[in-house]
Amino acid sequence: MAEIVANGVRLHVQRLAPSGGARPDAPVVVMLHGMVIDNLASFYFSLGNAMADAGCEVVCYDLRGHGKSERTPSGYGIATAMADLTAVLGELGIDRPVHLVGNSYGATLALTYGVEYPDRVASLTLIEPPFRIEGLGEEMARSLTQVLAAISDDEVEEWLQFSAGRAVGRIMRSAQALLRETTVAEDMLATKPFSPERLSALPAPVLAIYGGNSEIIEQGDGLARLVPDCTLVVLEHHTHMVLREAADYLRELLRWWVLHRDEQMPAYQLHEGKKFELADWVLSRTIPADLNAERRAARAEAGESAERAAAVPQHVPAGASATSAAVGASRKEPRASAGAAQREQ
Repeated sequence: MAEIVANGVRLHVQRLAPSGGARPDAPVVVMLHGMVIDNLASFYFSLGNAMADAGCEVVCYDLRGHGKSERTPSGYGIATAMADLTAVLGELGIDRPVHLVGNSYGATLALTYGVEYPDRVASLTLIEPPFRIEGLGEEMARSLTQVLAAISDDEVEEWLQFSAGRAVGRIMRSAQALLRETTVAEDMLATKPFSPERLSALPAPVLAIYGGNSEIIEQGDGLARLVPDCTLVVLEHHTHMVLREAADYLRELLRWWVLHRDEQMPAYQLHEGKKFELADWVLSRTIPADLNAERRAARAEAGESAERAAAVPQHVPAGASATSAAVGASRKEPRASAGAAQREQ
């Protein structure tokens, strides 16, 4: 882990050297993760190492308030995020144009940076970017408010406590703190929509990727119409979580985009029967009342089994402790809970 101070904020940065060692001519790929329930790990493990192995220098960092970076009380507007990015590049000594890769809010940040600082950007890869020429700030602020309400729900709190697992629980607790203790939602509200005139003058080539089942799929066409050099890729049967769902193909696609764009774009093949859809409760952001039903049922069943076992006289083998049978029975409940957690995730 490396930490730098950029724009007055302590930021967690991971820098991956190209396969074979650092080279002055290696393409620099900077990856920008999504807002609130995300951190650099989503890129580090999905695309980062693959691009380094392909010969690129890769930079992943936790945006302020996320992951292991400092959580400041304020400063979450997109202008500050761009200043943070510029400062990160300066602290790392990167002075040549970079290939920006962003997911969700990170993609919106990347596109804004390309519009504001076109001379610093070699290309843009935008994975599921929220894109609007009006009402962008209102949409993002509303989304964050809904996220806070959802992760504060009693059913979600119970799920986090008993079924989410350590990693998910840690991310969700961090998201709760970010939304409750900072001005992130208010800062998002101040985000200005994209200017059609400035987008039409964007010189950087843009690769925009959307899931066919994403709730923001309709925004891709508007982006493609306005940006002069835009390659729009829609992955059918995928959702807003396309970075996780189609990571294998995105590795191929990004290598082509950054290193071999003069060749034919790799084709995408969906594994037969593999489809991804957002549940209705996710789209409506309404927490289902039965979110913990499976865990509760498993717990009740384990309790009934323990009661039945206690009611039946048990033979204890010679040399065994009298509590060994009870210990074995008590272990059923954690295993049932773990299985429920896997299925719910």
